[in-house]
Amino acid sequence: MSDRTLFDWQFRGFGTEQGASARSLLLFLEDELAGFRGIIPGLYQVPSPQGMEVSPGGSLAMWNIRKEYRGRGLGLMMHQAAEAILPVITGAGSNPLTSVPVYMKNGFQILPSVHRYMTTLDPRACIAIFGEQVSEIPLAARRNGIAPLALSDTAAVEMERIWENSALKAGFFSLYRNAEFWRWRYLENPGFRYLIFQDPEGSGFLVCRTEELVSSKRLNEKHWSILRMIEIVPANPSTWLGCEDSSFNLFMERCLNWARGTGCIAADFHCSSDVFGPLLLKAGFAREQDLVKARIRPLPLVFNGMGSHGRPINVLVKAPAQVSFEKTCFVKSDNDMDRPRRLDKNGQVIY
Repeated sequence: MSDRTLFDWQFRGFGTEQGASARSLLLFLEDELAGFRGIIPGLYQVPSPQGMEVSPGGSLAMWNIRKEYRGRGLGLMMHQAAEAILPVITGAGSNPLTSVPVYMKNGFQILPSVHRYMTTLDPRACIAIFGEQVSEIPLAARRNGIAPLALSDTAAVEMERIWENSALKAGFFSLYRNAEFWRWRYLENPGFRYLIFQDPEGSGFLVCRTEELVSSKRLNEKHWSILRMIEIVPANPSTWLGCEDSSFNLFMERCLNWARGTGCIAADFHCSSDVFGPLLLKAGFAREQDLVKARIRPLPLVFNGMGSHGRPINVLVKAPAQVSFEKTCFVKSDNDMDRPRRLDKNGQVIY
């Protein structure tokens, strides 16, 4: 919030040419700034009886009232002002003890925790860093003769075309990921360097990033990293409806082989629906909830460094019609998530 470059990027959002004109709200009391209600403008693809419609809306981020003014209902007043200007509203990672009760009283739907999948790419390194408890997490599929896939120089307009012919056509409620979205959120990100993999055979693409871990003193190694699979976008709309997609599975396997070769020891993926469950399980991933049920301790969330603390990512939605979360696609980067915290004077991320 105190880094102007990151602040301007995050709250710029996308879709202003198509009506996403909402901006963050400021509350002044006697000419003093007393509150901030962050809104990231965007476009949403919303199922309706007439088919899929694109609607302006906003993601909620950073809600704060100055300490001396709290308890007077000012936060609720700001929230209601935001609802009045947003046809579609979403949020993620909200605090269950503070903001979530307010959302629920105002008619939001909530998914308490997104689906999380994980796999190990280097089990020995994972055990050395995270402990023996992760030894039972599955190892990603690795067949001989499957070459790693090189990074792609994919254009935003191509990513938009694939998205529109798959997720939009399959009827998923989501941010409308047009070319402007892909440029703003990933290609022009001022902090993180996102990696784009596109299958040359046409099965789809992935958006990922690698997150470095603090060196393990016991291993005396330089750096290990985690592969964050942020966006999974199969090109075939039937894949979004749960059909098998062997071409996309082979593509993911090649991406994971690339990750192994660059020092990634594990990979994970978060999504509001379970639509990619069959794909990921076949690739050697495991559901976090299945690991917990089997009393296997999952990998820590590992957000922005080695910290193991953190609560599961929830998702909140308020739309013109009731939403089925199993027909949604909200990932870790949506709403106020997966963003750089600070930049140094050279524009490098400071965790």
